[in-house]
Amino acid sequence: MYRLVNAIGFQTAWWACIAGVGHGLEVPALAYCTVLAAAHLLYIDKRKQELQLAAVALFIGIVVDTALQSISVIDFYGWALWGMSPFWLWALWVLFAMTLNASLAFLKDQPLWLSGAAGLLFGPLTYYAGAQLGAASFDASVIHGLALALAWMLALPVMVMVATRISANVAI
Repeated sequence: MYRLVNAIGFQTAWWACIAGVGHGLEVPALAYCTVLAAAHLLYIDKRKQELQLAAVALFIGIVVDTALQSISVIDFYGWALWGMSPFWLWALWVLFAMTLNASLAFLKDQPLWLSGAAGLLFGPLTYYAGAQLGAASFDASVIHGLALALAWMLALPVMVMVATRISANVAI
């Protein structure tokens, strides 16, 4: 049951962030994400490992999204520091990490190429949807779509591998 709650929580956070940026409600969206992350940490047993995974995913997310923005693949809206990706995306990367041991835990039992394929397909679709809903501007050219696909084809398996290693108490 918690896996379903975790998946719904992440999806509602995604919608809150996208709508928040598009309608001037970024602060309430970030507050909602913070409450979800705190609730998740209160529910689970391995808080330290989950915080480690969230920190790694946050780092990956900041690097990936800032790089995509800096090479003009996508232009994110919202509060940000020094040309980096905005805070609402940071929150989503943390919450996404918190799905890897819950609603997306099944990916840890699959070959990494499957995570890569999922990232290749769903990463660009998610960014495109967010841009269509007003959280970013995105030129849906083939080259920009391929850049998003490549970024997520690499990022998702790395995050799954990190989640697997942290869960097994193996140093990353």
